[in-house]
Amino acid sequence: MDSNGTETVGESLQQQFDHWYTFLVEDLSDKRTAHLPFLHSPLWPLAVLAVYFLLVFYWIPNYMRDRKPYDLRKLMLAYNVFQVVVCYCLIRQLVRHGWTFRYLYTCELADYSTSRDAIGFLHAAYLNYCVKTAELVETVLFALRKKRSQISFLHVYHHVFTYLLAWIFAKYVGGSMLTYTIIVNSLVHMCMYSYYLLAVIPNYVPFSLHKLKRYITALQIIQLVSILVNIMFAMRSSCAIPRTHILLYAPYMVVLISMFINFYMKTYSGITKALNVCYTDGGVVVKKVK
Repeated sequence: MDSNGTETVGESLQQQFDHWYTFLVEDLSDKRTAHLPFLHSPLWPLAVLAVYFLLVFYWIPNYMRDRKPYDLRKLMLAYNVFQVVVCYCLIRQLVRHGWTFRYLYTCELADYSTSRDAIGFLHAAYLNYCVKTAELVETVLFALRKKRSQISFLHVYHHVFTYLLAWIFAKYVGGSMLTYTIIVNSLVHMCMYSYYLLAVIPNYVPFSLHKLKRYITALQIIQLVSILVNIMFAMRSSCAIPRTHILLYAPYMVVLISMFINFYMKTYSGITKALNVCYTDGGVVVKKVK
């Protein structure tokens, strides 16, 4: 093949790539998001995740190898307060623009108009994306405190995919009955980060926080199951919710629920202890009596 033929093939591939990039990134996107920072190109979330993985698994571990863990209690205190406040703001933003409990089960489609309530839902979706970006900082704080056990596969999987789905939702959907996820997740996170806030200052808490851990995890599982129910309502043939987002969201949710239940069974299950069994990645097995 001569050089002209090679250039022609190269130009054709470049044109195909440009066509599909324009179609996926611009044509399918919500045009109202054009002015919102960090939403236009998928290179932004990919770059953020690249830095995230390098920080957590390479740069910080090497930097901290011969250093003592950082005492970040003041920073953690501020971060937990920030999360509680911003989760409240997310709920308030959606409710004041028309969100009700019917969004759990009623086929409510995204409103792509420029009405006040439609823009309110869009801004809530964008704020949710910003919050999920901020949540990646948690893993960085674990690494700086040398809490390697807390940087589990469940933790990383949850934060990475939640971040990516939040970017997709803000860029392409920006509303609909799937905003139920934002509401219920914000409610649970208000409880969860309030618990983390108290855990930073245990000497000022007049009761033991230890027993609350299992209830926080149980609350998270209930939240995830309710989100899956919401997705199943959205999957009805009579409901025109974008199928692409559902096909991305549903498998992630199923895997996440199974991982949280696995964690709960391993960590808190009194049933397995009473029956003299233990829960492993392979299921429930009988403990050997010594």
